[in-house]
Amino acid sequence: MVLAELFSAALIVGVSCVNAAIPAAAFGRSRDGRFLLLLGSNLGLAVVGALWAWGELPVSPPRWATPQLPIEAVVLAVTILLLATTLWPRHA
Repeated sequence: MVLAELFSAALIVGVSCVNAAIPAAAFGRSRDGRFLLLLGSNLGLAVVGALWAWGELPVSPPRWATPQLPIEAVVLAVTILLLATTLWPRHA
């Protein structure tokens, strides 16, 4: 299971970082606080994914950094839902 947990942790980091770019650009353009909140939530999920990826590497990470696959699946679903919020077209 180590490889599956490492893959999902890396996927969480990647999707969160990609998804942070859209709100960052929108905040830079409009200075709307909602985009800053989306940016913060995506960066927070990226940090959690990075900690979990570190927990799966063989470099003796701390015990609290070790992930579990069901929890990673929930966080991955939240990450994908956040991605959907930024990709969903606005109604004019």
